[in-house]
Amino acid sequence: MQQTLRLIVLPARLCLADLLQTGLAVLAIWSRRSRTRRRLAMLEARALADLGLTRAQQRAEAAKWFWQV
Repeated sequence: MQQTLRLIVLPARLCLADLLQTGLAVLAIWSRRSRTRRRLAMLEARALADLGLTRAQQRAEAAKWFWQV
């Protein structure tokens, strides 16, 4: 499974708007991870084979919490 790493760089001085924007970005990433893992858990054997994943890999990834990479 391909994974994209997003680096969040924080400036030396933070203002409230920056904190809010960073927080929203983190929430969006967590939401995407959660949604992707739910969809992965529903895949059938043929789709897993197309992706090159085993049932064990599917279960392991789907069992992760949204904040886990």
